[in-house]
Amino acid sequence: MMKNEMNMLDGTTTEGIPYTPKGGRPTVIYHPAAGGHWIASWQIAASLGTPFVLVANDIYPHTPDDGLQGVVDAEGNCPFQKVGYTDYHGSKLYNNVSLDVAHWLEMNQGDGGQKLASMPFVDILYVDWLDDWISTPVAGLDVDFSDYAKAFAHKVRDGGLILLDLKHSDVDFELSWFDIPPDSFEVHSGVTLEHLGFVTQRKEEGFAHLNGASNQHNIIEVFKVHNDHLSGEMNEGVLKRLDLLNWFATIDRVFCTQGAISEEVNA
Repeated sequence: MMKNEMNMLDGTTTEGIPYTPKGGRPTVIYHPAAGGHWIASWQIAASLGTPFVLVANDIYPHTPDDGLQGVVDAEGNCPFQKVGYTDYHGSKLYNNVSLDVAHWLEMNQGDGGQKLASMPFVDILYVDWLDDWISTPVAGLDVDFSDYAKAFAHKVRDGGLILLDLKHSDVDFELSWFDIPPDSFEVHSGVTLEHLGFVTQRKEEGFAHLNGASNQHNIIEVFKVHNDHLSGEMNEGVLKRLDLLNWFATIDRVFCTQGAISEEVNA
């Protein structure tokens, strides 16, 4: 397993991302327009050490067991197993047998914005490409990441994270979503992003070919979400939590996973 080194804006350095999973349910992570780079968000999810559901979306998803673009470990074996044979609303479900905690990797085919809208909320939103799947702002001198964040920040619960992977920032054309405002900034009324710093993600050997450039690490900017609309006694609101429990139960029912996710939720 790789290590994530967090470099805070105050100059301090710690290991891992600054996120504490909420007790009583799996952490929900969404990676839209992931392509083959879903392995980067997988490494973040697996490093949490607690149950999670990772939804990796793309119009043309690169599934772990794809014969041409799949994932193999250092021994040439695919560490992921497909769960059942069900293709549900463009999704296929996978499990990594070497990971001890309860988890599912949902590979979703379709529009990234529509998939996000269908989810009750997410704990961690992992983005590395902000074109095609959202309504992009009109280009201009003042356009930066905060303008793009208006399309998705409201779906991240209070205390959750937005992770902006910079792997595409070295392309030959300028991408304004990599221009980051300083410190904290408001994207909607009641929704503010706090820039915490950046993570240096070391890649796992054998997976590096699906995880950006060949320099063996990713730089990921980290934003903590302060969301007045998805906060409260239960951290995300009673109705939204009930929606999430139903979502977990649907995954278990459709893919016949015997409650492996929904049973992780405390009553």
